[in-house]
Amino acid sequence: MKKQYLTKHAIWKKMCLGLLVANYLCFSGGGALAAAKGEVETFSLDSVVVTAQRSETRDLNTPAAVTVITAAELKETGAISVFDALEHTIGFNSISFGPAGTDYGMSSGRTIIRGLEKGALILVNGSPINLLNYNGSNGIPLEAVEKVEVIRGAGSTLYGSEALAGVVNIITKKPGSSQQNTIGITGGNYNQNWSVSSEFGNSAIYLKREYIAAVDRTSRDNLTSKKDDKSVQPYGLDKGTKDSFYFTTQLSDELNFNWSYTDLQSNRPRYNTDGSRDMLYKYDDVRNNLNLSYDNKDDNFKSVLSFNKRYAFGDKYDYDTGGWGISERYNMYGINWDNQKTWKLRDDRDTLIAGVTLAREHYNGLPSSIAVKYNNALRNSFAVYGAYTYNINPEFSTTLGLRENVIKDYATDKNVFLPQIQTLYKINDNTSWYTNIGKSFQMPALNQYFSKQSTDFNRLKPQQGWNYETGIKIIENNQSFKAALYHMDIKNQFVWKKNPDKTDYMANAGNFRNTGMELEYVKILNNNWKYNLGFSYSNPENSESGSWEQCNSRIQTTAGITYNQEKWLTNVNFLFLGDREESYYKINGNISDIPDRVQLNAMIRYQPERNQSVILNLYNILDRNNSVNKYENLDLPFNWALSYNYTF
Repeated sequence: MKKQYLTKHAIWKKMCLGLLVANYLCFSGGGALAAAKGEVETFSLDSVVVTAQRSETRDLNTPAAVTVITAAELKETGAISVFDALEHTIGFNSISFGPAGTDYGMSSGRTIIRGLEKGALILVNGSPINLLNYNGSNGIPLEAVEKVEVIRGAGSTLYGSEALAGVVNIITKKPGSSQQNTIGITGGNYNQNWSVSSEFGNSAIYLKREYIAAVDRTSRDNLTSKKDDKSVQPYGLDKGTKDSFYFTTQLSDELNFNWSYTDLQSNRPRYNTDGSRDMLYKYDDVRNNLNLSYDNKDDNFKSVLSFNKRYAFGDKYDYDTGGWGISERYNMYGINWDNQKTWKLRDDRDTLIAGVTLAREHYNGLPSSIAVKYNNALRNSFAVYGAYTYNINPEFSTTLGLRENVIKDYATDKNVFLPQIQTLYKINDNTSWYTNIGKSFQMPALNQYFSKQSTDFNRLKPQQGWNYETGIKIIENNQSFKAALYHMDIKNQFVWKKNPDKTDYMANAGNFRNTGMELEYVKILNNNWKYNLGFSYSNPENSESGSWEQCNSRIQTTAGITYNQEKWLTNVNFLFLGDREESYYKINGNISDIPDRVQLNAMIRYQPERNQSVILNLYNILDRNNSVNKYENLDLPFNWALSYNYTF
């Protein structure tokens, strides 16, 4: 099937590559001329960050590893979702079990921070959207995003469970008083969609329908089990759809409401080794994320109320018996209410932040005997937190953070105390040095207290540990350099294991540790040219087998270059993951590491006038068979998408 695919799409690939090269040849001379004639325009890369300290600080004054992706940068990279954009962020590794981040029931896409698979908290405007330790960001259209703040390192002191390795905060645009409408249409070999949006007064609404194309294989062929050498059946993807709805309204100067809704319908065939179909899984995954945010800047008080609900169900068709059966059912919701107050002390030299969080999580899907006994699965949590930043002198400051978390659910009661200390030293106006030491934790998912072969409770313990980090930031008007050294030490790491009947369950698998370094460099050359480079080397290991073994990629390299002149914008970005962990299966009969992941993408945008744009996105230009995780699920082969947008 792969050979047929290459033959069918070789012409398209050559045409797209030719167009990319021609675009650079036509316009690179203009950029050089502009640089020769004029001064480099004044820019600023010192972004305002609100997530790391729960208050507005400049990146240079923030004692944490921070990456800010602006709305313009999201468009420049050609990302079709926040999930895509995070893949090219240093220190991150997004995985999915289907192409382009497609979820299959509860086989959901995941965001890995610094080699830890479970430990990323995703926020929308400060509201958590994680459920059952899974996170998803596909409900927020890129057109509605103002920026994405990525914070690496311990975040549980300020944000609680699941911020074990870091936090991603998707900050959306607040609608203004203008009125405009946009229609868009996209065609491609794997991605087709149409969208409409409207901004009216203090509100905005976005609608989108996506058509998912069939993919012959979404998992690698020629896989066998390490235990018994039996063949592993590969999966594919049949046609499906995804409907998205996003609404935001500014109810007052202080009060904002957001609602995102998605309905993903996907079909996942499983094949026999001879290429015939064995099983077809049909999934319907419905998600609602709502948040109400009150932000009174005069009183320095903020309150956020959020409600998240997900209903995912799947049926399976057996080609041998010709009958349908139930695959899985998941019905869950979460409520979170967070209130924080900020005080400026000692003539505004110091800052005190204190807050209270109330949360409830519910899961409806336990076996009936357990559900009756334990009144289904409920988790209630209460937390108080605070952080005091003390400026010893104009150059040196320290922050002490504390959190007390009380958690009660149907299986256990926990009291968790989380300290954090940070320091920041301003070497000069453009350079700062920081340290960040904190404790983090993550509770087990509500449906995973017991394995699926037994109903014994309290098997799972929270994974928790310490993050030690130091880094330097050099941020000037047109360039920035950031370097970080860190060490993570996590106890009772969560991993997935299989029962004899091949069903999955979660277990504590010893400990996790990782020591690494991250380097980021961004350079704005002039009005036309901008590039970025990133490099990370680490040693993620766990002790699941009784001895320390590698459990994620050691090397990550990212690079991107953007050229912008009048009506044209071109971006090329590159991702490399190397020195990867051992595959979960045997590949061609051999135990070996996952192959390196090499991804080259590009985007060309032509804007003939302000209200029109034509965009060509090229993904996986090198047409690599990229495995996105140790289970050998594959990224999409070379694919393209051509979009047209009109605003009136």
